[in-house]
Amino acid sequence: MPKYFFHLVGHLPAHDLLGHDCANDTEARIRGNFIAHKVGTGKPEMGREGNFISVRDARNKEIAQVPLPSTTA
Repeated sequence: MPKYFFHLVGHLPAHDLLGHDCANDTEARIRGNFIAHKVGTGKPEMGREGNFISVRDARNKEIAQVPLPSTTA
């Protein structure tokens, strides 16, 4: 299975050093959405413009940018 990486980009960046095996780009995008949702709901202050999950394949090609959900009014 190909490996994908899910980096947090923005105010407090964090790089995914281990990655996760996904069957294909579609599955990686779905996982990226899941991670963005977990970060956005677990740390609502992170749900601001410019913060997103960058989904990258093993060659470091970005396949998606998933914004963190804003849970604040």
